[in-house]
Amino acid sequence: MNIKALFWKQPYANLMLHGKIETRTWNTNYRGLVLICASKVPYSNKLVNLISYNNYVQNTLKGEEIKLGSAIAVGNLVNCRPMLPEDELKSFVRYNPNLYCHIYENVRAIEPFEIKGQIGWMNLDDDTINKIKYK
Repeated sequence: MNIKALFWKQPYANLMLHGKIETRTWNTNYRGLVLICASKVPYSNKLVNLISYNNYVQNTLKGEEIKLGSAIAVGNLVNCRPMLPEDELKSFVRYNPNLYCHIYENVRAIEPFEIKGQIGWMNLDDDTINKIKYK
């Protein structure tokens, strides 16, 4: 199985399970499976409050366990394109023409497991791939 890993700060990692459009400062040609991992350090509450339109984040994630330093899902990265103004609500980021939207489909929860992070794409070894168990 060919799969790469990428890290998100919480609550963005969990929001990927709810159709969030991911924004990054960089374009990618990679298409395929991505292990969605939560960084060990979440965004501060101040920032979370800024991105929480109409309490959507709190209502959407109500009752969900927010894991840190863990792989939590797998999604299929199907497209990468410049951000559009209409992407604001699903990305939780103010429109910025210098950002790229990474579009995922079929994001599925997995049994969380600890994973050490890094910046950018991470290639996975067979031992890590074998830890992926869908819920």
